[in-house]
Amino acid sequence: IRQMLTVQTHGLRDLRPIWDKFIPNIRRRVNTTFSQRTSPFGEAWPPLSPKYAKWKAVHYPGRGILEQTGAMRRSARKGGAGQTIIMQPQTFTFGVSRMRGTFDVGAIHQRGGVNMPRRTWFGLRVPDDMVALKFQIDGYLRRLARLSFAGGRGSA
Repeated sequence: IRQMLTVQTHGLRDLRPIWDKFIPNIRRRVNTTFSQRTSPFGEAWPPLSPKYAKWKAVHYPGRGILEQTGAMRRSARKGGAGQTIIMQPQTFTFGVSRMRGTFDVGAIHQRGGVNMPRRTWFGLRVPDDMVALKFQIDGYLRRLARLSFAGGRGSA
């Protein structure tokens, strides 16, 4: 599962310093999604089927929806297994993959499938996360302006 992000750049040619600072926001969003058992957009996850809920209670007692082993949730943490981060000057891609053999567990839950309801767990919440990104871009621009101003002193 990957989400590619492209934003208004305010004339910046290289947003990689900002992308690096934005990664914790994505990780917090995934953690919130699991904690609240909702999609990043606030939609509640469908409950487990009664048959599967009974089986899971025996084999994985106390584990919530989408948390059989916890590996999928951990995949978005820093250094998580199956994580892909691609930072380019104008685009940013953050992705995770939870493979079990040839079966991508994260993707099937994200999109849904035969006998599997969709439980979106990965993504950004618009506009909340975009506002946070705009603040980071604005802060970066202010720092650049201060450095530029400080570097210009004394050169007359």
